Amino acid sequence: MVGDGDIRIGTAEREEALAALAEHHAAGRLDANEYEDRRGRATDAVLRRELTALFVDLPEPRPKLRPSRSSALAQPSTSRRPSAQGKVARTLVSLSPFIAIAAFFLTRSWLAFLLIPVIAILARTIDD
Repeated sequence: MVGDGDIRIGTAEREEALAALAEHHAAGRLDANEYEDRRGRATDAVLRRELTALFVDLPEPRPKLRPSRSSALAQPSTSRRPSAQGKVARTLVSLSPFIAIAAFFLTRSWLAFLLIPVIAILARTIDD
């Protein structure tokens, strides 16, 4: 199983780390050389552990790395259950290819397959 430190980061996390490093530099915690070194390492970082290693000896601010999806799934969820409308919408989308095939055989027109995206759009409006 992959640990949180092995999760890949994106541009938003790198930019947040760069902003935090700039604050530490402005506060005098990092001299110019160390700031440039850490800034380069933050820009080149690919994994979370590479970013967190830059802040081990620094107080707040630190980048707020969101928990990984797997660790978020392990924690109890506070989100509400899907609504009945959401279940109907998902069922319609799942059945849309079969509905389109049935309409095709009834009408003998390829236009029946346009029902698939139409049903998906209608289901989206039901779900919202």
